[in-house]
Amino acid sequence: MASTSTRIRARRHRYTLGELLPPITLTILGFLTFVPLIMLLQLSVKSEQQMADSMWLPTWPMRFQNYDRAARIMLPYMINSFTFVIGTTTVSIFFSVLSAYALGRYSFPGKEFLYMAILGLMMIPGILTLITRFVIVVKMGLNNSNWGIWLPMAAGSQAFQIIVLRTFFASLPEELFEAGRLDGASEFHMLGTIAIPLAKPILTTLIVLQCNSVWNEFIWPIMVLRDPKRYPAILGILRLRELMLGVRDPGAEYAGYVIAGLPLLLLFAFSSRAFIRGLTSGAIKI
Repeated sequence: MASTSTRIRARRHRYTLGELLPPITLTILGFLTFVPLIMLLQLSVKSEQQMADSMWLPTWPMRFQNYDRAARIMLPYMINSFTFVIGTTTVSIFFSVLSAYALGRYSFPGKEFLYMAILGLMMIPGILTLITRFVIVVKMGLNNSNWGIWLPMAAGSQAFQIIVLRTFFASLPEELFEAGRLDGASEFHMLGTIAIPLAKPILTTLIVLQCNSVWNEFIWPIMVLRDPKRYPAILGILRLRELMLGVRDPGAEYAGYVIAGLPLLLLFAFSSRAFIRGLTSGAIKI
């Protein structure tokens, strides 16, 4: 009995202040990280008078009609953003996979030079090529079109994607591809049935990063698109007050911010496991 009570007391006093301090500190810091998001959510269901009366605390009744009003205005811009994201990501991933597979699985003259040239592109800040890209798009007649968004933004992310995928494809066992060749499989068939399925976590990570980049892009759409009706959601947010016909409604504006950020949150929620696997698979170093 004495030994049992001693063990119970030892369990009760197992945690010291030094052991409890790190989790307590991390909990506080984690809460502070979410404070802006919490504030945004609770401000999005308030009227202007409720904000004046109680800025920091929840108020009742909650004005969920703010979301209805913001959604009516933001819907066309959200559709534009989805179009830009899907088109850019499709073009970018398609050509990155083909280029990375060739660099990772084949030997040909100039391969190392080409790879180093692609690696060197990552050293050039994108802002330095902004004017050049704009001039090229205008001369090709692609301004104010979807292709004017898709192609330059896809090209801007190609270097990173090719390097990541090339590293992964080069690490795959050669025996898998030898077995495919013995079975009479073509190179495109092996790419689709061997390389791409094994690279799903890496591809998911790259797709999420690409979607986030395109969705939040601010400078390029405002340069290329002349018609404000074709603006993405990130620019539509800036026009919320103007599109509300000059009626000040900060609650609806905050609701518009929530609506604009919701697709990225849902994307990460449904792809988080594959995203983390891609980050820790060895092809991407952070």
